[in-house]
Amino acid sequence: MGGNYLYSNPFCIEVLVKMNLIIGQGLIGRGLYYRMRGNAIFTTRKEIDLSCNEWEIPEHDTSYICAGVTSTSECNRDPEGTYLVNVLNTVRLAERLNRPVWFSSERVFDGSKPFRKPYEEHCPTTEYGRQKSEAEQLLDCVKVRFAKVIGWDVPLFEDWIRKLRKQEVIYPFSNMSMSPIPIEFACKFAEKASELRSGLYQVSAKEDLPYDRIAYFIASYIGADMRLVRPVKAEEGHPYTTLDDDGITRSLGMNIPNAWDTIYNWCKNKCL
Repeated sequence: MGGNYLYSNPFCIEVLVKMNLIIGQGLIGRGLYYRMRGNAIFTTRKEIDLSCNEWEIPEHDTSYICAGVTSTSECNRDPEGTYLVNVLNTVRLAERLNRPVWFSSERVFDGSKPFRKPYEEHCPTTEYGRQKSEAEQLLDCVKVRFAKVIGWDVPLFEDWIRKLRKQEVIYPFSNMSMSPIPIEFACKFAEKASELRSGLYQVSAKEDLPYDRIAYFIASYIGADMRLVRPVKAEEGHPYTTLDDDGITRSLGMNIPNAWDTIYNWCKNKCL
């Protein structure tokens, strides 16, 4: 199933092109395709549907499994159906792929302490987290665990901005946090990790940012009335999301972006 292709450039030199198969059109899938455009195959759910287990897989050298159900509410509402997608068929698909890279989540932990170690015992509190936890243990491939990846669209932030500009009150959680990294960094990390041996590799920002502090920052950035930000506590908090990368980013020659810089750059790009 190898997907190396030879082509001749204007100088008549044959160049070997590595073909990447990207499965899933979510944030990371789209980010990887943009980064690898020219030597990537982008599959849709119609082509590789994880709700079934019959697939026609294109030739490729490395694959990235970005598909799956990520909605916590959907996993709670349909645990059997989402288990089929997120665990059973994900494992079946990975067994048929070349050099698969699969993406996990910080939600395999309960948010009770910061800087979780890569192979620390799991303690998920949601169905989504339990499914990610089981898939992690079953898969034998490169597994990349992220906390929060920030792309162009962040519905939570956009909802806050919309309400603040209409002079409406927002109620961000004070006991929920994120340790965000930008999508560009996440995709670069995943691409570099694909060259490593099978195992678990994780990364997050080095600081947990409570939702209410982010809300105040965004309100200040857009010049909104700060009194419209009224923090509340979530029924089930998740105050810590940072991950100990065990030195992997340094060994890959990468520097983790500052968490507040990631939020500022999102505001700068979005709130024009």
